[in-house]
Amino acid sequence: MGRQAGIEFNNARKMVNTQRAHALVEQLQRKGENDQANAFMVELYRCYFEEGQDINDPIWLTERVARYGLDPPEAAVCLSDANLAHIAQLDREMKHRYGVSGVPFFMIYPNNQTKKDGEDPRPVTFSGAYPPQVIAEQLKIAAAGGN
Repeated sequence: MGRQAGIEFNNARKMVNTQRAHALVEQLQRKGENDQANAFMVELYRCYFEEGQDINDPIWLTERVARYGLDPPEAAVCLSDANLAHIAQLDREMKHRYGVSGVPFFMIYPNNQTKKDGEDPRPVTFSGAYPPQVIAEQLKIAAAGGN
C-alpha cells in the first residue's frame, strides 16, 4: 500500500520513541502554527519511514524544527524531561477520557464547534486500522459538526 501512495519504506530503520518529535509538533500547534506543524510532521514521516533517520535524537530534532519556527531554546524546553512527563500524563488522561483501547487512534475536532464553559468541543473519535473510505467518512462527520 505504501508504494501506491509514493512511499518507499526503508525496512532497515530501527524503531525509536517518538515522544520528543510529538512534543515539538504539539508546541508548533499551540503557537497556532498548524501549517508548520503539518509540514514538520511530513518531514518527520519521510525522514523516519523512507530514510531510517533516528527521529528521537534531540540534536537532530532541534536542528530540523528550527526550519519550522521553533528556536533552539524553545525546543530545549519542549524536550525537557519535565515537559515530556507532563505531556505523557495529559496523554494518559485523554486516552482514559475517550476510552482509547487501540492504535491507531484518531481524534478529529469538528470545524464548527467552539469551547463552552472552558471545555474543548467533543471530537469525533475512532480506533483501529480502517480503509481510506472509512476515514474519509469520519472526516465528513467532523466537518459537518460531529456525532
